[in-house]
Amino acid sequence: MSDSILLTDTDASPVGDAVALLDGWRAEKRALRELASALGEPGVRALLLTTDDPSLLRSSVELAHARGVPVLVGCTDETGRRRAVELKAEEWFLLPATAEEISARIWSAVARGAGLGAAVAERVDRVEYEQMLHDSLTGLPTLPVAIERSRQLFKERGELVVLYFNFVRYSKIEEIYGWEKLDSVLETTASAVRDFLDDDELGASRVMVSFTNDDDFIFFHVPASGVAAATESEITEMVTRLQRHVGGQIEEAHGEDIAALFDIYVGRAHLYYNPKIRLERLIYRGIREAANASRSVEQRERARRVSDLRTSLRDRSVYVDYHPIVVASTREIFGYEALARGQLRTLRSPEVMFDVAAEADLIWELSRLCRARALEGMDTRLGPGQLLFLNVDPHDFADPAFNEKEVTDPSRVVIEITERTAIKDYPKFRERLKAFRNLGYRFAVDDAGSGYAGLGSIANLEPDFIKLDISLINAIDTNFIKQNLVQTMVRFAEDHNAMVIAEGVERAEEFKTVQELGVHLVQGFFLHRPQPASSPIVTVATA
Repeated sequence: MSDSILLTDTDASPVGDAVALLDGWRAEKRALRELASALGEPGVRALLLTTDDPSLLRSSVELAHARGVPVLVGCTDETGRRRAVELKAEEWFLLPATAEEISARIWSAVARGAGLGAAVAERVDRVEYEQMLHDSLTGLPTLPVAIERSRQLFKERGELVVLYFNFVRYSKIEEIYGWEKLDSVLETTASAVRDFLDDDELGASRVMVSFTNDDDFIFFHVPASGVAAATESEITEMVTRLQRHVGGQIEEAHGEDIAALFDIYVGRAHLYYNPKIRLERLIYRGIREAANASRSVEQRERARRVSDLRTSLRDRSVYVDYHPIVVASTREIFGYEALARGQLRTLRSPEVMFDVAAEADLIWELSRLCRARALEGMDTRLGPGQLLFLNVDPHDFADPAFNEKEVTDPSRVVIEITERTAIKDYPKFRERLKAFRNLGYRFAVDDAGSGYAGLGSIANLEPDFIKLDISLINAIDTNFIKQNLVQTMVRFAEDHNAMVIAEGVERAEEFKTVQELGVHLVQGFFLHRPQPASSPIVTVATA
C-alpha cells in the first residue's frame, strides 16, 4: 500500500517529526506554485500551509478544496487564525507547535475533510454562527453583538454616542489593486484603529463594530459615569489624530500610493434612551443619522479639494515621479512612465486628483499641466534610446490644445491610453491616433484586463504595448488562471508585433513568474520606487 502524503510549504523539523508519528505517512515540501499539479497526485491526503501572505494562502486553500484535499494552517498570530477560519481551513494551529499537536491536527483535518451529512451540516452551522458574531476579516464584532454589549450601559447612562467612520476611496484600492490588497488594507486599518482607541480617552466604555466584509466601521461610546459625552470639537480633534495614526500605519505596511487614497470622514449622532422606543430601532436610526452626517462632511471636503485643485492649476503645483520600465530578461531600463502627483497633501494621489478634476469639469486643464510637467523632464531623465510613457485619457483627444505637434520628438514618446472614460466611437478615435502614429508616436493600452481595457479595446487600438493590470499580476506566482491569461496575452502580443508590460510587480516571486511566462517588460516597486523629476538618473536593483 502506498504512503499517505502530506503536502507542505515548509521543511520545519516539527512537521517532519509529526508525520513520522503517523503510520504510513510521509511529507513532501513543494513550492506553492507547484501545488496545482501536486494536489492531483495519488496518495495526497492533506495540505499543511504556513505562509502568512493572504493572497497566497487564499488561492492555495481554494485550489486544495477544489481537489477535495483538506487543509490545515500554521498561524503566527491572531490575524492568521482569523484568516484561516475565514477561508474555512479544516484545521489551524498556532506556531510554534509540537510534533504531537501537529500530528493530531493532521488527523483532525483529514477527518473533517471526510465528514458527510450531519457532520458537514454541523460544521457549516458553526462557521455561519461565528460569522454572525464577528467579521472574520477584521475580527470586530458584528452589529447585533455590539448592540447587545451596549444595551445595559446605554440604559444605565441614558445616552449613547454613535460615530460612523466612513473610509472613502477604499473602493478605489479594490478597483486598482484587487480585492486581496483591500482585504489586507482593511486588516491594517482595523488593527490601527483599535490600537489608537485603546490609548484614547474614548477607549473606556466603547464598542467598535464592522459591517461584515465592508469597509466602514461604527463606534459606540457610552460616557463613563460622571463624565460628559465627547463634544463635537473633541471628536474632530480625535479624528485628526486618528487619521494621522492610521494613515501612517497604512503607509508603513502598504506604501505611499495606497496611503494617499486613505481618508476618514466621521459622522456623529447623540442618542438618548427612551423606554417607549425599541432600543435596536433607536440605535439603527442613530447609525443612519451618523452615516448621513459623515457624507455631509465628505461633501464639504470635496468642495475644499476643488478649491485646492484650482490653486494647484494656477500655481502649476504638480510634480512627476518617473517610474522605470525594465526589460524582463536583463533588467535594463527601457523607459519611464511619468506619474503625476499633486504637491498638496489632499491631491497627492493621482486617482484623487483626477476624480476631483472630473467633478469640477477641469479634466482638460489638469491633463495639460500633467503632460507639460512630464515632458519637462525628458532631457534630464531619459537616456539614449529610452522612451517616455505618457498617460492620456481618450477624453483628452477631444481637447483642442492636445495635438500631435505637442512634442518636439514624438519617436521618444509612448502614449498610454488610460481609459477613465470609455471610447464610444472607435473608427473616429483610430483616425485621431493615425495622425499621431504618422509622426512617430507609439501607443500602449493601460490596465489591460480591467475596466474598459478589455480584448475589444486592444483589438481596436492595435497598440505597440499592452500593459497588464496590477490586479492580474498580484500573486500571479500562485494563481494558475492568471498565469494562463498572461501567457495567452504574450502570445497574442507577439503575433501582432506588440510587447507586454507587467505593472505592479512587488515581489521576487511575481517577477520570476512573469519572466518565465515570457513577459517582455516589467514595472513595479520590486524593481524600484518612483523618484521625483529632481532626482538623478536611477539604476534598477539587480539583487
